[in-house]
This record gives sequence, structure tokens and C-alpha cells, in this order.
Amino acid sequence: MVSYQYPMNKLAQELMNFFTVVVDKEESSAPVLFQRCGVLIRFHIEEIPDRGDISIANISKYWEAYCRKQGRKMRQDTYKEMDLMLPNEAAMQGLIEKAKDWVFPLQGITPLYKDRCAFSFHRRPVIAYVLNVVLQQGDRYGHISKSDKAPTLCLGQSPNTTLDDGTEQLGHYRLSQLRVITRRLMAYSAWRLVDPDQQSDDTLRVTVEAQRCPNQPTDHVCLVCGPVLEPVGKTATTMNRDSYVALRSKDMILMAMHRNGVRMSSSHGDFDGLIQRLGAAAVIVDLFEVRHASAASVVRNGSGGSKGASYILYNSARLETLLRTFNAQVEAGVYQPLPPLDDIDLSLLEDDLDWKLIYGYLLPFPEVVESTLNLLQQGQCDVHLLVRYISSLAAVFSRYYRQKKILVQMRDQLMPVLYARVYLIKAVRQVLNVALSLLGIEPVTYI
Repeated sequence: MVSYQYPMNKLAQELMNFFTVVVDKEESSAPVLFQRCGVLIRFHIEEIPDRGDISIANISKYWEAYCRKQGRKMRQDTYKEMDLMLPNEAAMQGLIEKAKDWVFPLQGITPLYKDRCAFSFHRRPVIAYVLNVVLQQGDRYGHISKSDKAPTLCLGQSPNTTLDDGTEQLGHYRLSQLRVITRRLMAYSAWRLVDPDQQSDDTLRVTVEAQRCPNQPTDHVCLVCGPVLEPVGKTATTMNRDSYVALRSKDMILMAMHRNGVRMSSSHGDFDGLIQRLGAAAVIVDLFEVRHASAASVVRNGSGGSKGASYILYNSARLETLLRTFNAQVEAGVYQPLPPLDDIDLSLLEDDLDWKLIYGYLLPFPEVVESTLNLLQQGQCDVHLLVRYISSLAAVFSRYYRQKKILVQMRDQLMPVLYARVYLIKAVRQVLNVALSLLGIEPVTYI
């Protein structure tokens, strides 16, 4: 299995090599991580036409400070005027020429203001890369292969707490789900999970606990799970997991029917099972849309963060319906079968909204997952970042669905657009389903 390599890390390394040179091989041996370049290199999702796909700090002192920490020094010929990294048009064109062979070639460089430059990519190579890797890797998109040298981690068991009738307390359900979700994220990342009897001196021990340890532990890291409170009075809820799922299931149905104009259909498969999945998804969103150490609130009277779960699964069903309809039209002879991806004109996906989906959401998904564990050694697993990502992806796809006609009429001149958009829909569905699976949320095929 080939380990996933985030291409923006490679891009950051290429930029670093262009502007700087290694002077201490030992200190500079660690790879350059895009997300840790801070002010030097920024990734943009919003206002891309004005801010660029990425932007870099154009003041050399910022790069010099980074170099001192990384065993590098500036290439003195990269800036001549005003201590700028790219002082003039010739310098910008020189970088564009150099970047022709990079992982993502540059199309243009524009000074934003004195201290930053905006970079725009040639879009087609990026689109081809993203669609190919997402659809080829499928459920393993972004997974990092483990090696014997990978850092090891042992995730401690949580005590099992039940009510007298055998049901699970809602507060404990949040704690147990934090552990399960954290385990899924760890399995996705570079960490190698080991059992207690496989620990070594270097193994990071992590336990999920309801309260912070009174003294700073030296033998493990605590992931503290905050309580679940009633919205009025802010006291600990006495609800159990099953009753809360039932409550949220009703809320989700009403929201889907009235707020989004959706009619729940009982003609497709297991209607009761669908309702159960909607409620369970709403509960997960309720419990983890805030940081795990913070208190979560029970949602009553249908108000709260559950619209996110309804919205997410409504768009999950939209994706499935689009692809199911396309396949039915192929079987009926209305459309020709989907050609191989290599035969698709990907320039048809270079519009700003297509680009936002591909570059802004599909490409960085593996890094979003990785970022949830950045502060793990400080006792933080940022599950809320994944919830936020999923909600944003659903919102951008919903906008795309409203503005773009995907399943167009059967006309020869429209088929290239249809096929390109079907491939994009397949990739969006794949990434959304993987993201939902990390939270333990099942996608839906009908609503």
C-alpha cells in the first residue's frame, strides 16, 4: 500500500528550497509541513480571485526567522530590493518558470500589498490529481501507511457506566464516543495503535476521562470529556442515550420536512432505520460541534446545532440520488456510460465554484483529519474541526447543486460537461462518506 503524501507539504518544501538552502543537515532533516509554516505560506478557500490559492510572506525577515529554527539560510540572490522575497516582475517570472515541474505548477503571482504575494495554480493539474487520488484510494483516501518506526500510541479504556435499566447515560455516551472517534482518527493518521502489553518507553498513553486529573500526570495524557448539560439551568442532564436519539429523530424529521422542504419518503427501504440514523447523527453533531473538554448542551424543542446534521444528511442523499439517477439513465440508454477519467475534459471544472469544492475541500481533507490530532500530546483531539469541515462541505455542495445543472439533457455538446460533473459528484460523495464514517455517522441514500 502506498502511503498518502499531502501535496501541499511537497509544495511547501519546494518553496522552501527555492528561497532557502540547508546549512545544518541534522536540524533540517524534518520535512516541511505546510500547515506549520504559519505566516510564511497561507492556504486560501474564500475570496480566491482576490487572495490567490495560496499567499506567501514577501518580507525576508519572516523567512530568516524560520530559517534560524530549521537549519537553513536565505539564498541571497532571491531578494535585492527592500528586503523582499519577490521584489519585481522578473523575480516572479523566475519562480513561475522554476515551478513548471512542481507538484502543482504556478500560473501567476500577484503582489497583494507590501508584505504578501498571491499565487494562483494552473487548475487542471490540481483537478486531475484530486479526482484521481480520491477515486483511486476510495475509503482509504488520505490514510497514512504505518511503518515499524511510526510513533506508537495506547488508548486507555473508559469505564462502562449504565443506568439501572441497562441504558447508557448521555454523558458517558459522549465520553465513550470521544474515545471511539479518537481511535478512528488515530488509525487514519501516522500513529500506530498498540495494546497495553505492546507498549514501549516511547509509547504515548492516552486516556479519555470525565474529569481532569488533580495533578499533572506524568505517565499518560488526559483527554477530558466535558459534561452534557440541560439548556436551561445548565445542570447535568439525566437523559439516557436512547431517549435522546428518539427525541432528536423527531426533531430531524420535522426540520427536514419544514425547514428544507423535504418530504420524508417511506417508500424506500427501512424507514424506521432511516429515522434512527438521522437521530443518531444529530446526537453526534450535538455532542461534538464544541470542543470535547467543553460542556455540550442537550437540544430541546428542535433548536440547536441539529440543523447541521439534517443539512449534512440531506446533501448526502442528494449526492446518492444524482448518481443513482445517472446510472438509471445509462441503463435506459439515455446517457452513454461514463468514460474513463483520463478521457474527461477537466478544464470544464475550472470554474470558481468547482474549484472551491475541489481545491478548498477535497484536496485538504487528509490534512483536516491530521489537524485534529495536532494537539493530542497536550490533551486535545479537535473532533469539532471535523464536524465543522463536514458542515462546510455540505453547504458548498448545496450551493453547487443550486447553481449548476448536473444531469443535463442528452445533447452531444453537453455530454463533456455532464461527465466531468459526474466525476466531481463521485469524488464529493467519497470524501463526505469517509468524513462521516470517522464520526460514526452512516450516510443516507434517500430522504
